[in-house]
Parts: sequence; structure tokens; C-alpha cells
Amino acid sequence: MKRVKVPIHLALFICIFLPEITFADSESTLNLKYKYGQIQLLPSLKSDSGIEYSGTKMYSDLWAEYSVKISEKISFDAAVEVTDQPHQLIGTNYSRPDYPITTGRVQRSVVRYATNSFAASFGRDDMLKEALRPRVFQYPASGDGFSWKYHWNKWHFKHVFQILPAEEENTQVFRRSISYHHLSRVINNFTLGVGEYFILTGHQIGFDLKRLNPFIPYFVNSFDSKPDIYPGFEGDSDNSLIKLFLSWGKNTSQVSLSLYVDEFQIDAADREVFNDAMLLSLSAINELELFGHINEINWGFSASNPNFGQHPGPFTTTSFAVYPLFEYTPGMKQLVFVETKTPVGESFHLFLGGYSERWVNIAQLTPELMNKRIELDLLKVYSDSRLSVGFEYDLKNYPLKIGSTGWVGSGTNSSSGFLLNLQFNRNSNPKR
Repeated sequence: MKRVKVPIHLALFICIFLPEITFADSESTLNLKYKYGQIQLLPSLKSDSGIEYSGTKMYSDLWAEYSVKISEKISFDAAVEVTDQPHQLIGTNYSRPDYPITTGRVQRSVVRYATNSFAASFGRDDMLKEALRPRVFQYPASGDGFSWKYHWNKWHFKHVFQILPAEEENTQVFRRSISYHHLSRVINNFTLGVGEYFILTGHQIGFDLKRLNPFIPYFVNSFDSKPDIYPGFEGDSDNSLIKLFLSWGKNTSQVSLSLYVDEFQIDAADREVFNDAMLLSLSAINELELFGHINEINWGFSASNPNFGQHPGPFTTTSFAVYPLFEYTPGMKQLVFVETKTPVGESFHLFLGGYSERWVNIAQLTPELMNKRIELDLLKVYSDSRLSVGFEYDLKNYPLKIGSTGWVGSGTNSSSGFLLNLQFNRNSNPKR
């Protein structure tokens, strides 16, 4: 028999195209996820965040996730990511390009405690994650800290404290942290609430209860504390934002509307010089029955001042490593998006998606000029859009899914590309 030599590219293709292997029972779950393909990031994010990657290169990425239920109230989750992507894309600052897998990061290691009315997490996780955050906005890396939430009748309170990645300027390292709290009320199918974020930086910081007390508004700290000013920065070392949110859910539909207020000029004289910095974001998921099948539609929009999230203090912008914390990108003015999942028969799904965005290259301005009206009005407004098409086929007799996605856009930054994938799922029988 003639021996067939398998090319190394095909061998790698087979290995890294198996995005999910799952072994599960009632006590623990192990997931291995492999991805291979090109990177899709919004052009505004790449331009304004200084992210360096090849828009034509095929990257591989491996996730290993483990969850175990220790007791009825306590559980533990862990996740490790290794990849050959540029290390800044996964939230770390070290890589070895001379190895096939160049970098890695522990993305999750968290203990959870939950009862009927109280839940707490301690460790590394994405504790600021929003349930309906659109996939078009890249999620930030996970951070170390804790969160807790309590609900009583129809009232809900949540508090999060996390350490953000440190930054360096002129050999001086600035530590960063973020604290968040909100209070919400459920009224029928609606949830109405108000929250506040507080970003704090400095040479050495810890859990400063004077500034991070979850039971008082963060902005009142400026009334009884001297601001910390560092040489080379025009602004102080903290930045607070207010969030107003409204969500609605019924049956198979969910809608979330959020308004983030970073800066709002009250005095007429200030409004002539400084720009407001606000973000309005709407996200929705709906299921519609068409031609006898349930179609899932995820749609929404974001509108913001292009200087939203920018702050002239030392690394007090609303970012986690290179990714924004909220549903926007630096310099964004408007973005509209839609994604659909349509079943065709019992085993085949068709995916369609697209977006249209308007943005400015705000990174060309220095931090002290980013909030000036006259400077923002001079920036050129860019427009770009992208359309993606994909499919997924589920082999019913085997734990295997075959899929492919391709996209084409109007911009010049990674405007087209494709992704091939195979999924292998294996679930053990749960304990009875």
C-alpha cells in the first residue's frame, strides 16, 4: 500500500479546527475550545487603540475551561487561553514568537458562592460583563477582584471591584482599579436602575474605602478630597461615570437600553469649549417564527460622542488593556448592527450579519485636546460597513459540527476574511 504523506498545514488544520470538546456530569465540566482563522475587529478599534496584528494571517487559539461544583452553594471556574495571536489581544504583555503557541493567559480562576438572595465571586473573571453585550464589540480581558449582589423583593444591588492592567509612562508605573455599583428595581417585565463606575490610578493603590465605598456616590469624593495630579498629565487620577439602564424581557425577547454619562457640560461657557462625553447603547435579542422555524435575531445600535471614555488623567480612560469596557470603540459616533441565525432543515443553520459605523481617528489628538469641540470638529469622519455570511451543519449521528464564515467590508483594515471550523462535543451522562 502506498503511504500518503499528510502536509503539516493539513495536520494543524485538523487539530485546531475542533473548537469544543466537552466532558460533563452533574459535578464538573471540562471544555476545550479551538479556533482558527482571521481576526475581525472594528476598524475604529484597530486605528484608535494601536492594535497591531495581520489582517490576512490565520491565527490559532486554544481555550481550556473547567468548572466544578464543590457544594450546594460553592463552585469554582477556571480557564486558560494559549494562542499565537499578538499577546496584547488576550490581555498580557509577554510572548515568544519562536514557539508555535507564542503566548497565554489565565483568563478565569474564580470561586463563586450563591444562595437564593445573595451571590458573590472572588478571583479572576469578567465581573463587569453585560448579558446582552453585542458580539461586534470585543470583550475586555478578565480582571482580578470580587463582586457581590443582593436582591430583596424586587430590589437588586450589585458591587464590583477589580484591578485593571497597570500602565507605564516615562518609566513610572501606574496601578489601576475600577469599582462599580448599581441599584435596580423590577417592575413587571421591566428592570430600571442607576449605576456608577469609578476608575482610580496611582503609583500604589489598594482597596481605598474612602474612595471606593459602595454605599455612597463615588463622585462626592471630589467634595472632600484633594485631587491627585501627576506631572505630564492635565487631569487628575480618577474618573467617574454614571450609568442609567432599562431592560425588558418577555418570553423569547430581551431588550437592554443603557446611557453612560462620562462628561456633561452644564454652564453655557463650558459648552462652547468642551464636548459632552456620553454613550447610548441599545441591544436586543428576538426569536421569530418564519416558515415553520424559529429564527434568532440579535440587533441594536450605539451612538456616542467621539471623545466618550477619554480622560486627560493618567490612564483613567474606560479601557481594559486595549479593549473598551463598554459598548463602543474609541472615536465612535454611531454604529448599527444585526445578526441572524436561521435554521434550514433540522441540521443546517445559516448565519447572516452586518454593521455600519461612523467614527473619527481620535488617537491623533493628545489627551488634553480630545474633549475640545474645535479639535473634534476638525477630524475627518470615516464610514465603514461589513457583511458576513456563515453556515453550520450538525452531524446528528456524530458529535460533530461543520461550519464556515466569510466576511467582506468597505474599509481597508481587515475588510475581508474567512474562518473555517469544526466542533466536536462530547457530554457524558449526568449523574441521577
